[in-house]
Amino acid sequence: MNKVNNINIEVYSKKWCPYCRKAKAFLKSKGFSFFEYDVGEEGRLAEMEERTGKKSVPQILIDDYHVGGYNDLIEMENSGRLNELLGIKGNDYSQRLWELIIVGAGPAGLNAALYAARKGIEVLLLTEDLGGQVIDTNGIDNYIGKRETNGSQLINDFWEHIQQYDIATIVGEKANEIKAMQGEHRVISNNNREYKARTIIIASGAQKRHLGMKQEYVLTGRGVHYCAVCDGYLYAGRPVAVVGGGNSGLEASLDLAKMDCDVSLIEIQNELMGDQYLQEQIEKNDNIRVYKGTQVKKIKGEEKLESVVIKDNKTAEEKELSIDALFIEIGLVANSDFLNGMVGTNERKEIIINENNETDVEGIWAAGDVTNIKDKQIIIAAAEGAKAALRVNEYLK
Repeated sequence: MNKVNNINIEVYSKKWCPYCRKAKAFLKSKGFSFFEYDVGEEGRLAEMEERTGKKSVPQILIDDYHVGGYNDLIEMENSGRLNELLGIKGNDYSQRLWELIIVGAGPAGLNAALYAARKGIEVLLLTEDLGGQVIDTNGIDNYIGKRETNGSQLINDFWEHIQQYDIATIVGEKANEIKAMQGEHRVISNNNREYKARTIIIASGAQKRHLGMKQEYVLTGRGVHYCAVCDGYLYAGRPVAVVGGGNSGLEASLDLAKMDCDVSLIEIQNELMGDQYLQEQIEKNDNIRVYKGTQVKKIKGEEKLESVVIKDNKTAEEKELSIDALFIEIGLVANSDFLNGMVGTNERKEIIINENNETDVEGIWAAGDVTNIKDKQIIIAAAEGAKAALRVNEYLK
């Protein structure tokens, strides 16, 4: 087996696994290639278990040293041990004043970095991981010029594009706080490192919304899930339910139906809210039953999910559905808690911006799903990142 960059990196993974995608994207961000083994192939799972003693994916080895999974990889990065193992020298980006720091590396953050670099701005991109929600998306057919792609490939294309420019990047480090100061802002990371910049673009994205029920949290990972793409395969051919009639809920239902699941789609509104094309696909699918104007009243089970009780909002009639899995797809909540009220937000925790992507703090912009823009789409987030970078360029001039 030939070594790449004089380092032999091996990744045991599965195509559906979100942490596998993040691990592979992270390694690419460090400039390293790797050998990938799909544990679904005959003999690979047993081989992985023999070499690592683990059954979960991903499992990463560097020159036969067992790193572990994605979280282990990031822990090594934060401690500096990964750079030692890879034989590369780390950069201390905290020792200078940047013209711009971008927080987040989804479509908004990556496109902001591209546009900033093309304008000659000295930019630092700081992110916990690459790709945001997009990297976990299986099928993407509405990004112009990228017909029938997937989230992992699209983010990889974005990343390879920005690597053509002089962009300093820190992947694996999370912004814990931003301090607004006169003429100089500071980003404090989870490693207590402090990065200084004249301007900041916050592009930290959003995450899945929860129902807020006790058993939802108790049974998370034991029947309650938030990503049908990630975990749906576990329930192939079995009865499941999806909560949410927007695009994500409709897409999850269709994906599960393809796995021969008996799907109950539950929507609290009187009509489905997703795209008409997806609604038509739902109506034609015999594996999907739709409950409109209905809400989940109770989640049952102690050690694992057993059933859910749903209630018709009009008749108050209740019905118990015996299911093996519940996929919650009810929208997003903005990743803005780390700001601690430093910029203005709305009731959904979204950062309030004006038409120039400005927050209410001078020198700080925001872009993408973390903001109060109406439409949460990949192409729109990318465009918002470009807009923010262009406005920063004007400000710096």
